[in-house]
Amino acid sequence: FLNFRWTSPSIKLLVDDPIVVNPGEAITLVCVTTGGEPAPSLTWVRSIGVLPEKIVLNGGTLTIPAIASEDAGTYSCIANNNVGNPAKKSTNIIVRALKKGRFWITPDPYHKDDNIQIGREVKISCQVEAVPSEELTFSWFKNGRPLRSSERMVITQTDPDVSPGTTNLDIIDLKFTDFGTYTCVASLKGGGISDISIDVNISSSTGKVVSFTINLTS
Repeated sequence: FLNFRWTSPSIKLLVDDPIVVNPGEAITLVCVTTGGEPAPSLTWVRSIGVLPEKIVLNGGTLTIPAIASEDAGTYSCIANNNVGNPAKKSTNIIVRALKKGRFWITPDPYHKDDNIQIGREVKISCQVEAVPSEELTFSWFKNGRPLRSSERMVITQTDPDVSPGTTNLDIIDLKFTDFGTYTCVASLKGGGISDISIDVNISSSTGKVVSFTINLTS
């Protein structure tokens, strides 16, 4: 006489949570059964939307051959053997990205009644959306040379956990020697993503009014 004891399924994921990856990388998620009689079946689901068509499934192993931003999200492995409740384990995939943001200047040189003059304070603000936001870093350059915060050129940055990330360069008491090209460079600490740079050219034809030309490159 054989006495079978049916037991509900249990599983574990052999991956980190979250998983932070660069676009184009191959990602493999491994789900293994740690218990359950009869042996449970394993399936993968995505929290939002269907699984990407390009995925490769092999038992409890899910492979995304070349991940893209649209493949990010929460992936869950579910084990079911019709005994008790199904077991579920999840991991969140984050795909690094820098999105071109925007910049603005205070006072606004394009507003006729708000000209920038020598002796005034000028603020250049640079804003970029980053994934993950905590990896975002900013650097400032003047004519290609790194800038550090000083009494007359004050560099600030918002909390990296706040998206989109923003950095400000305050030029106190604008002088003729401040004319030149200022560059804000946004990078991700994890690397693998092209930087975004915003160039702001400050020049003067009258000695008072400063004009700006902007060039976005990545």
